[in-house]
Amino acid sequence: MRKIYNLPPGWPAPPAGWTPDEDWQPNPEWSVPAGWQLWVEVPDTALIGTDAVAVDAPDGEAGGSLRRRPLLVAAAVVALVLSFFGGVGVGAGQDGAAVQAAEESASAAVEDAETDVARMRADVEAEAAALAEERDALEADQAKLATGQDDLATRVADVKDKEAALKDREAAVETAETQVETRESDVAEREDAVEAAEAAGFASGGETATTEEAPAEEDDSGGSVYYENCDAARAAGAAPVYRGDPGYASHLDRDGDGVGCE
Repeated sequence: MRKIYNLPPGWPAPPAGWTPDEDWQPNPEWSVPAGWQLWVEVPDTALIGTDAVAVDAPDGEAGGSLRRRPLLVAAAVVALVLSFFGGVGVGAGQDGAAVQAAEESASAAVEDAETDVARMRADVEAEAAALAEERDALEADQAKLATGQDDLATRVADVKDKEAALKDREAAVETAETQVETRESDVAEREDAVEAAEAAGFASGGETATTEEAPAEEDDSGGSVYYENCDAARAAGAAPVYRGDPGYASHLDRDGDGVGCE
């Protein structure tokens, strides 16, 4: 295989023996047809009987697009064959063997190009299939991630609900504890009152004080029984004390309705 300079239409022909430098660039004022390649590779035998000159392409052009190479090669070969046949029609000294060799070379080049195209098409299809698989895998991963995020949000909401319920229960427990403490305090006060009444009853020896020991106050009972307070009357089992009963006194009847220690 050789690389030849593919002269675009309307461009000046390069001088004989011309070899481009590595930094050679065509004149920017020269127009290049769309998709035209300045350098194409063809079999060595395709140059037999033609005016094409093989040269070393610059490094930048030597690594041209491989995906378009087979089509460009085929186009160059066809152009060379046409040029060759044109030269055969007007030239002298060309025989049938040379024509046949050129045709075989052109046919081989076309077959090689078709093989390359088929191989590259298969590569492209394989890459497309692999890309589709990767896209499907990515979509599946994204779906799993979305599902996981939904599950996480649900769990977080459940945890928050349980925390709120726990706080409510703690508040209820605190309220119940406060009520228990209040009741215990009431019971303790009542127990203290009972103990005080019992102590007052025992201190009097189970008997009431005489009128001489009682403070001077109005006594509507007409008797000698005296209760210092309602606790003492209750301890003695006399409460309530009615007016006229033994032990009744005005200090036990605060509202003056005739019933003390109600």
